[in-house]
Amino acid sequence: MNALPKVLLAGGPDIDARLDLMRHLRGAFNVSAMGSSPSLSIKLSAEGFEYSAYRLTRKANPVLDLLTFAQSLIVLRRLRPQIVHAFDSKPSVWVRLAARLTGVPVVVGTLPGLGSLYTNKSRTTRLIRLFYEKLQTLACRVADLTVFQNHEDARRFVSAGIVSHEKMAVIVSSGVSTGTYDPGRIPRSQIDSVGRELGIRPDALVVSMIARIIRSKGVLEYAAAARQLRDRYPNVDFLLVGAEDPENLDRLSSEELSEVREALTWQGPRPDIPAVLALSDIFVLPSAYGEGVPRVLLEAASMGLPIVTTDMPGCREVVEDRVNGFLVAVHDVEALCKAVGCLIEQPELRKRFGRLSRQRAVQRFDTFIVAEQTRSIYRQLLTKKAHLLPAAS
Repeated sequence: MNALPKVLLAGGPDIDARLDLMRHLRGAFNVSAMGSSPSLSIKLSAEGFEYSAYRLTRKANPVLDLLTFAQSLIVLRRLRPQIVHAFDSKPSVWVRLAARLTGVPVVVGTLPGLGSLYTNKSRTTRLIRLFYEKLQTLACRVADLTVFQNHEDARRFVSAGIVSHEKMAVIVSSGVSTGTYDPGRIPRSQIDSVGRELGIRPDALVVSMIARIIRSKGVLEYAAAARQLRDRYPNVDFLLVGAEDPENLDRLSSEELSEVREALTWQGPRPDIPAVLALSDIFVLPSAYGEGVPRVLLEAASMGLPIVTTDMPGCREVVEDRVNGFLVAVHDVEALCKAVGCLIEQPELRKRFGRLSRQRAVQRFDTFIVAEQTRSIYRQLLTKKAHLLPAAS
């Protein structure tokens, strides 16, 4: 009887965001996960997946990075997977290097965006980026494949010599569960309850943004736009959902956080994102961040919302300008106000854009589509490495 090939998905504190992908892969592979949040063990075990925790920090800390590498070696030697697939910047360096060192036959990394490392212009960030690119070049060289989530990031890394064209692929986005993020599945009672908890007025039109509270996500631009628009549209509530990220180089100052609280309805993160989106009439993400394809844009599109976002790599994959939303220039508060105001004033346009958003999500970004592409890549790489695999028993 042939055992299923073992696949280990490795990432950070949100490796459970790959849970839908894991469910889709389960029939063809023996799937497990490794992440930096010990509490995920209960959640993943309940789904039947083995979970291993390791230490990982977003900060530039060589000592903790070496600890990440050492703990990765321990987990990989214990599990002995045939495929290791690392997600995000640091895991794609340290876990891939550890996988190659421990003799894992197939080593893959996905870079879902370049992050604030490529948008923050400070001297410190530039120095960290230089060191990061050296490490990422090494990881890409020893790995079998590097996956990008949009074509522009792939071209950038190839032209910079970080990865070769022959050892890269593009799978657009991490996908979205269009069955879960379905406006028809959220009860009206739940939507009303969330609105009351957030302090949203019962008859208000709701503009929402969901993101980590950092500068490059466009939080300050959204707050500035809300201050301008609420005088013109007193029946509109402007909602922000998301957690502060004090470890991030791009974090907001205490004064800026106070400005955000004054301009927007913001109570921090929430676990019920589908209900928050069902409560919303317009979704906004004025991001300058180096996105792969922003998961929250996929979720908003799947929930049938008209979207205003920036004309940036990744964002352009989800929103086609004037088809299912508006693309505006980065940091352009006036353009953001104009686009949001246009949607506030035109309910039929909101409805049309929202319908096309949902259609786009189902046809292009459903998790099943991404899982099938991932499954195909695994099979191709396993075939190439057949001589390194253990004999069937």
